[in-house]
Amino acid sequence: MSRKVAPEICPSCAVDPEGHSFKKLKEKNGVTLFYTRPGVATLYKDTEGILSHVDNVLATLGGKKWICIIDGEGFDIRHATELSTGHGLYDLFTKKYGASLVELKLINPTWHIHGVVNAAKSWASQEFVEKLTVLDDRQYSVVQFI
Repeated sequence: MSRKVAPEICPSCAVDPEGHSFKKLKEKNGVTLFYTRPGVATLYKDTEGILSHVDNVLATLGGKKWICIIDGEGFDIRHATELSTGHGLYDLFTKKYGASLVELKLINPTWHIHGVVNAAKSWASQEFVEKLTVLDDRQYSVVQFI
């Protein structure tokens, strides 16, 4: 039996909601808040699927402003070595949807995330780096930002 899926939901995540771990949480004052926790993504090696999922979801905004909370809990070397995914997301977040990106907020970063962020700062655009906030002073819950 085939299940119909809304165009902004990728088929993989319709079957496995943690497949790509990129979800819309809410919209407030014209800004849409997204949440991702790559450490629990079951399809973290699916670069093409992840990029398609994120692209399709952000395209539904029609240029409206957005924020993404990236929860680093569980992010380890398996995720840090998915360089194609990281570069693809960077391109989406800067070239295609950068004008409407308000902030990327990193919560609960592991040392692997700190390593990725420090490496990315050496080549990422200044505008992107300025939109990146790393909160590493304590444990955070996504509920605090809703």
